[in-house]
Amino acid sequence: MELVPLKPQPRQKPGSACEECRKRKLACDRQRPCKTCATTGVACRVNPNRLARGPKKGGLKTLSSRIDMIERRLSLDQMNEHSLLGSDTDDTAHHGLNNNILVASSASDREPSRLPSPCEKNLGWDSEIFVDIPPSTPGIAFVPPPPPNFQFPPSPPLQPKRPAIDELMRADLDQLYFDRVHPNVPIFCQSRYYAWSRQILITGGPSYLFCLQYAMWTLAMAQSSQFESFRDHLYGETRRMLDTLDLNEHGIGGVPIEQIQSWLLLAFYEFARTNFRRGWISAGRAFRLAQLAGLHHVDSSDSTADGEDPILTEERRRTFWLAYCLDRFVCMGNRLPLTLVEDVILTRLPSPELSFQNGHPIQMGFLSDAAGWADYGMLSSFAECAVIASLIERIRSHSQRSSTERAYQAVPADFWEFWERHERLAKTAIGISSSLTESYPVISAISDPMLYFALMMAHTTIIQLCQILESMRLEDQCGQTVLEFQNRAMSAAQNIAALVKAHEHVGYFKSHIFLPILVFSGASRLISHQAMTIDGARHDQQGSQADIRHGVDVGLESCINALEKIQSFNNLARDSRDRLYIVDGQDSGTGGYAQ
Repeated sequence: MELVPLKPQPRQKPGSACEECRKRKLACDRQRPCKTCATTGVACRVNPNRLARGPKKGGLKTLSSRIDMIERRLSLDQMNEHSLLGSDTDDTAHHGLNNNILVASSASDREPSRLPSPCEKNLGWDSEIFVDIPPSTPGIAFVPPPPPNFQFPPSPPLQPKRPAIDELMRADLDQLYFDRVHPNVPIFCQSRYYAWSRQILITGGPSYLFCLQYAMWTLAMAQSSQFESFRDHLYGETRRMLDTLDLNEHGIGGVPIEQIQSWLLLAFYEFARTNFRRGWISAGRAFRLAQLAGLHHVDSSDSTADGEDPILTEERRRTFWLAYCLDRFVCMGNRLPLTLVEDVILTRLPSPELSFQNGHPIQMGFLSDAAGWADYGMLSSFAECAVIASLIERIRSHSQRSSTERAYQAVPADFWEFWERHERLAKTAIGISSSLTESYPVISAISDPMLYFALMMAHTTIIQLCQILESMRLEDQCGQTVLEFQNRAMSAAQNIAALVKAHEHVGYFKSHIFLPILVFSGASRLISHQAMTIDGARHDQQGSQADIRHGVDVGLESCINALEKIQSFNNLARDSRDRLYIVDGQDSGTGGYAQ
């Protein structure tokens, strides 16, 4: 008996499933009404306009023919390239070459005519070499040899691929920026940023807004170990886009605020992750752009515009004050000249952070209004930082002036002028330091990175004033006064060490990029005091120096540990630690840290 094979049962019953079964993802029995709709009491509806599943009719044949055509094009281009590169003027070589580039038409009668190669288009010399020559054999493509002394034109430089940043990574980098970078670089209104960042996704294309967003993400990556492998690529792409946009400008119109902000953020990144010289050059570029944009007189009578968005005006103020502070941070540990001078500023101090983020910035006073320090507690932490940065610059100017006077062997009248300046600056520095220490406990200062940095700067000003007096060598004339300044400097260094020790429990990813310079200032003072304590103990064997030396050692150890932890993501910390090693070797006469 012959077995008849059974026909395979179809996977689905004929007809269309109802909308209710489709929504519930159930198998419809194709009855009207179906069992599911009859059970649930729902109207059984079928959508007759639903498109059929599967590829369109004839789509597979079209796709197959396109694949065949592309394969033949690729084979022709590859052989053409080999023939041009390996050709010789010898007839025998040409004969062998022609035999190698013969392509038989073995597919079908659908052989397409020869298409121009993308490589030929890019090189721009197809009209000279690939002329239309009839083939010598049916179905054979012939490629003529190159002319004598032929040289390929130089290939254009490859453009780096733009880093692929998906939506989840964007959100992660935005959150990382506002958590770790913004507290120390508070120049953006968060709601306004998210508004124009969505606009970038729609418009696309290179622009200063696009560069600014990449610069923000680059600096955010510098404050994290999560994107270590991606960081350099994004920095290179950001720098390339900025340079390209700057070169394409013709000097017509104003300077976009986004251009200044982008270079400022890149400068912070370069100070932390590349080297000091590159960061200083980028910072100088941002300073000049800020001057061209007139950010130093945002609130002058000529610059004030009625109806201007107060958030945008406040961002312009904050961009200027960030550049102003950066100019002083860079010059804090060296004798580089300033770019943004204090005398021509007509821009109000930054508004408190909360009112700025709420969209209603409070109008603050000018820098000259804060000279009396009476309303110092009313300033925002960003404004406090700007005011103390101004004081640091005045102390540095005072030091340079005294060095010049000493070099020219100033007359005694100049000494009293020096002493008057020094006392005035010391009174201001002590007042600021005491006010901040009393108003803000250590715990509250650590929670606000900008306030923490301002408090560290306030202690540093007292150390700098002491160093100026010691450089004048006035122990014989004013020994008691010099000793008082040394004690104040020692107390300020211990306060810096205590703040550094307290910061260990929070971590250093949120710390200010220029924090290592202040840590170095306190640690170097502790080393100097340690050397003076040892010398004092040699002359006064009966005096007990153990307690003082133990406190110095503990504070110095805290500063060194902090620099070693920060140096993994901040090159300024590594440089400060190396300088600290040199200072210790000079003061103690040894090659390592004094123990």
